[in-house]
Parts: sequence; structure tokens; C-alpha cells
Amino acid sequence: DQDIYELPYIDTVCSIVSETNDNDHDVFMTEKIWKPMLAQHVFVVHGNYLYLQKLKEMGFKTFGNYFDESYDLEQDSGKRIDKIVTLIKDLKANCDNKKWQDIYLQTKALRQHNYDTFFDERKLSVQINKTLELFLEFADRSQVPS
Repeated sequence: DQDIYELPYIDTVCSIVSETNDNDHDVFMTEKIWKPMLAQHVFVVHGNYLYLQKLKEMGFKTFGNYFDESYDLEQDSGKRIDKIVTLIKDLKANCDNKKWQDIYLQTKALRQHNYDTFFDERKLSVQINKTLELFLEFADRSQVPS
């Protein structure tokens, strides 16, 4: 889980990240998304409803200007998967090597931004504090006798 190997990122045009959960109410992020960001790789995510929105709230950028990310807005997990499959098929059918090279060059600043944001201690501490506050609120509510 802790290692990042270069070869999968050098030999592919994008990462298809399949997160642990894909429900419609919790956004749960794991090392699966951080690895392509650290490798500065283009990514599509099969994850929870509004997963990409949560990334954006954390200060990261996604690739909606380069391909359709409307799958993130689909609350039904089955339909979300169908949209992701359609997107991947469209990308494969419509993007030859030249088009992928263009996307790669055009997204250089975006990918660098995500890499820099990942290592921004100030932004990271803000997010950690928000997560802790939510956890403490949840723990506090669970202590209330019914």
C-alpha cells in the first residue's frame, strides 16, 4: 500500500481508481487515489457519490475540462458504474496516442497542482481538523442516552 511503482504510470495514459466503497452517502478515500496524484497521472475514479466533489473541496482538481465526469453526480452506484464504463470506452475509442499526449500536456499544471496540494501541510492540517471535528461530533452524539 505504501509503495508507488513508476512503470504502471509510465506505460498507461490514465489510472482507473476503484475505491473501497461506492455508496451514496459516505466519501471514503484511500491510498488508491493518492498514488496517481503522487505519480501526477490522469485519473477516473469509481468511488462514492460526490467523490470528485469532495476532492475539489479539499483543494484538488479533477479532469472535467478534458472528459465527462458527470458520473460523480450519479447517486445510484450501479448507474454510476455504467457511466464510468461508458466514459472509459469513449476515451479508449476516441483518444489515440496524439490526443492522450495533448491531454497529458494540457493537464500538466493541474497534475502538478494536485501533487503540490497533497504535500501542502497547511491544507492537510485543515482537512485533518475537519475530519476530527466530524468524528468528535459523531462520538458526542453517540454518548447521548436515548
